[in-house]
Amino acid sequence: MNAIVTWLRVDLRSRWRSLVILGLLVAFAGGTVIAAVAGARRGDTALRRLDAVTLPATAVVLPNQPGFDWRRVDRLPEVASVSTFSVDYTLSYRGLPGDVSAFPPANDTVLRSIEKPVVFQGRVFDPRRIDEAVVTPMFVADHHLGVGKTVVLQLPTAREMANGQGSGPGGALTGPRLRLRIVGVIRSPWFSDSPGSDGGILMSPAVAARYPLSVIGAPGNQLSFVNALVRLHGGEAAIPRLRRDIARLTGRQDIDIWDLPQQYADAQRQIAFEARCLVALAAAAFLASLFLVGQTLARFAA
Repeated sequence: MNAIVTWLRVDLRSRWRSLVILGLLVAFAGGTVIAAVAGARRGDTALRRLDAVTLPATAVVLPNQPGFDWRRVDRLPEVASVSTFSVDYTLSYRGLPGDVSAFPPANDTVLRSIEKPVVFQGRVFDPRRIDEAVVTPMFVADHHLGVGKTVVLQLPTAREMANGQGSGPGGALTGPRLRLRIVGVIRSPWFSDSPGSDGGILMSPAVAARYPLSVIGAPGNQLSFVNALVRLHGGEAAIPRLRRDIARLTGRQDIDIWDLPQQYADAQRQIAFEARCLVALAAAAFLASLFLVGQTLARFAA
């Protein structure tokens, strides 16, 4: 036994550099395989895990009709929650791209009884506070504005809202100007970042409650209307009933209703393909390391 220990000491003293390099190669190969498998597993289940905890919307209902009565839709037996939003393209955030602004919520159910988000930092806004907003992770990464930072929201006047453009110098909006504090970084199936986007910011519904003419528009304005996210008790299976009931309530057959679970299923197929590619990468890395690093280990052991 003493002879073996003595031999190992002499051998390690002469080969320690090559052993360190070999150890690094083993760690790099093993890390590549483990990371690829873990990424495939987490990626493949990400959408389902998000769906399970966020009370996701089942449908988007787009009547695009001024003065649409959402109270009748909310009273339908299959409807669990309705989150209305104003289709407003006029408001802007100072110094930020126009596409970061989510449509302003027009009632207080959003992020509460529907699309209740995963919160990465901070908290969800108080629907009674006019000066709070939440953002998505990509917004923080792209604009370096996270929890505790403030942004300036510029609203149109009622006339600018009706005309769809600003009346100030260079077409600037001249309505209420609000300073909003970012209180949380969130994600839900609907309020998620898409590849290549600048992230998103969502104001509190208190803004629409305080300044309805600047966010929703005046009654009868043909350029102002409110659409909605709808969560159904029966999930996707209840969408045909929702279509029939809305057609019965409105007398319209042309109202666009998006099937969100179907859209997410399409996204899940793309995610599953990416996960399979990562598993294939892990298998290729394992085989390559087995032949390259494994042979070196075998020669050293021999």
